[in-house]
Amino acid sequence: MKSKYFVSRCSVCFFVLAFAFMTFGLNISAARAELRLGVDIPEDEPVVKLESVIENSAAYDGKTIVMKGLVSGQCASLCEFFFRDGLHTATIYPQGFKFPKLKRNKPVTIYTQVISGEENVVFSALGLKME
Repeated sequence: MKSKYFVSRCSVCFFVLAFAFMTFGLNISAARAELRLGVDIPEDEPVVKLESVIENSAAYDGKTIVMKGLVSGQCASLCEFFFRDGLHTATIYPQGFKFPKLKRNKPVTIYTQVISGEENVVFSALGLKME
């Protein structure tokens, strides 16, 4: 009878440990996972607010900048995403890579080229980092 009790007790311990690993172990690694796309984002570049670019787009025309904000949405075909910094939102297009499905309201850092037109400002992402 002792061996039967020992086997069932070991089975319970195994299932509890397996459940704990699947529940917590996989979530910990997923939480630490970082998405990086395109070129590396320069660490020494100052972060520019989206509001500054929108208010004075001619000053940023043709320049590459770093911006931090949130993913506020993405088109259904994953060809672009919507970047939010404070009250302002901009559409970000990839340059040289494709966007995967991005999680909404996740913090994102982008290294982007700004092209200022007569009516619109276009942001072409050269690099992206999401935690």
